[in-house]
Amino acid sequence: MVILGAGIVGAACARELAHAGFDVTVLDRAGAAGATTAHGEGNILVSDKEPGPELQLAQLSRDLWPRTLESVAAGPLGQTAAARAEWAAKGGIVVATTAAGADALHAFADRQRTAGVRAEPLTRAQLAHAEPHITAGHTAAVHYPDDAQVQPAAAATVLLADARAAGARVHTCQEVRSAVVHGGRLTAVRTDTGRHEAEVFLDAAGPWSAELSARLGVFLGVHPRRGEVLVTTPLPPTVFHKVYDADYVDAVGSGDGTLQTSAVVESTAAGTVLIGSSRRRVGFDDRLRPEVLSAVAAKAVRLFPALARVPAMRAYGGFRPYVTDHLPVIGPDPRLPGLWHATGHEGAGIGLSLGTAHLLRTLLLDETPPLDPTPFRVDRPAVTEVTEGSATPEQSANRPDTRWGAPRSGGLLEGAEPPDARPARPRGKGAKPRRKPGGGTELHLTVDGAPVQGTQGQTLAATLLAAGRTSWRRTTTSAPRGLFCAIGTCFDCLVTVNGEPDVRACRRRAADGDVLTSQSRSTNTGHRPAPDRDRPRGDAR
Repeated sequence: MVILGAGIVGAACARELAHAGFDVTVLDRAGAAGATTAHGEGNILVSDKEPGPELQLAQLSRDLWPRTLESVAAGPLGQTAAARAEWAAKGGIVVATTAAGADALHAFADRQRTAGVRAEPLTRAQLAHAEPHITAGHTAAVHYPDDAQVQPAAAATVLLADARAAGARVHTCQEVRSAVVHGGRLTAVRTDTGRHEAEVFLDAAGPWSAELSARLGVFLGVHPRRGEVLVTTPLPPTVFHKVYDADYVDAVGSGDGTLQTSAVVESTAAGTVLIGSSRRRVGFDDRLRPEVLSAVAAKAVRLFPALARVPAMRAYGGFRPYVTDHLPVIGPDPRLPGLWHATGHEGAGIGLSLGTAHLLRTLLLDETPPLDPTPFRVDRPAVTEVTEGSATPEQSANRPDTRWGAPRSGGLLEGAEPPDARPARPRGKGAKPRRKPGGGTELHLTVDGAPVQGTQGQTLAATLLAAGRTSWRRTTTSAPRGLFCAIGTCFDCLVTVNGEPDVRACRRRAADGDVLTSQSRSTNTGHRPAPDRDRPRGDAR
């Protein structure tokens, strides 16, 4: 088995099939989990799907996620590796802000309950308790306790590592250039560095599946659909569930190629808040559009008004693998024996990955599938009919790399008021911790011998930034480094804490009495030196 693509879907399939006894090789033209997976939010949702085949696949996957991570923890990788996926069964809350939206939300929840989804209406008091910072101008809210979240790149890496522990091989920087076909069957693929033979080849290339399939000689109706996400600076605990407005479900199900936006707000383990979402059909144009970010921010601020005063630290965008009938493509390709597909999950690839892998295994081994695979078959019109602008085997366009960008510093909305800036007052010896204006308890840290004040709940990175410190590490060339990604993906923010080196400041909560020391590659001794630049979380080792 050769799996083409090392994103979350390819990683899940590699693990499932390796444990089932397949001889698995994974090929990726760049780095593992470095494209669509790295640009997602890590959502595992049942709350946004109408009753039907996709919801059934989502429910299967939701059941498999905690069981899979428990299996990883019990295996050779251990609990520490499983914990890196950052599984959080935080639940989701859908909020309506109009009378019409409330009616639609309740009707949608009623339909989901008939399909076995737990959808619990919230009173105004219950919502205020669950999300204290939510807008008072809501008309309805429904709690979905089964919604969950992982750190997507980390979760994919955990799955790949467990696949390797079961015997799979992972090769990066291996771009597929062409197919080798004998007797009408795909028998090998040619890459930049050689030829790979197998009995089965699995296309798990996400938004680039159409291009890959074209190089192999078949058309596949999978298109890129772009989305953008804003990232705030790290905050004290502010958003406690995945919260989105009722418009999100319509945006997900829309086939309109023009811009679709809705408010989707959730926190990360690093304390940042991720703000989405947008959907638009622009091919592989990877430019960040200020007007898109502005529209996304405006809807988020209507849901959480306090965000108008929070700086947006950066923004990023990626491409979802979109099929016009909004269903993934899972199964064999009857036009080219030997070729199988696991793609087209659009924005739900993280959540649907494990269910996809389980379904795929049963089909390959001719076992009884856990659900009807017919709706996901390859030979359906949405997948096989050539549409205007689609890549054909004769027209395989080059893919531009996805670039990262950052918005201008300041509030999420242009002209937003800056946060209150109150000078810290010294605390007398033996005095009790004070409550700060935002509600947190004061903390006192020492940074390179100097006293620094913080707030309970903040990360170390947030505390350092609030104190005016923008760098706390230096490379071999003495270049300053501080906070960069703020979501635990890069290693720029390493700092020594209480004698422990290489602590990612964006991931560690500040504690009263912490002693922080800046790091430098030229002076670190006795431990692994901090890296000069980002190391991809998608490293399959």
